[in-house]
Amino acid sequence: MIKVEKLSILNMVKSAKGTIEAPGRNVAQKAGLNRSISGEAWGRTVTLLEYKSADRGGQVVKVPAPGTSQTCHRCGHRDAAGRNRTVFACTDPACGWVGHADTNAAINIKNAVGMPVSGRGDLGVTRSVKRQPPRAA
Repeated sequence: MIKVEKLSILNMVKSAKGTIEAPGRNVAQKAGLNRSISGEAWGRTVTLLEYKSADRGGQVVKVPAPGTSQTCHRCGHRDAAGRNRTVFACTDPACGWVGHADTNAAINIKNAVGMPVSGRGDLGVTRSVKRQPPRAA
């Protein structure tokens, strides 16, 4: 089983130019981030993971992305102030866990429940009816 965040990539790479009345801020930085996201081909990577895992009997689970990097994996306390670039520090005084923010988010994704998908679009239970057996040579 492979778990990934269900990201809205098209929304993430939208322009920050804004309008004449309300111009965007940090437009050059946003353009660079958009190029970086597009260059990594996140959507294609997930599509290939779905296809390859379904072909080998596995499954890919898409986990809702909101809060995975702002929630403490140990106690479940959620606070946006807990994340500071690469460091996550739980703001709950009873917990106080401190560690790498990406590690915390990865543990949250691992523990989350999401929707299983497969490359064939059938939740991995049955084979596609359109698939034909190979012809004898």
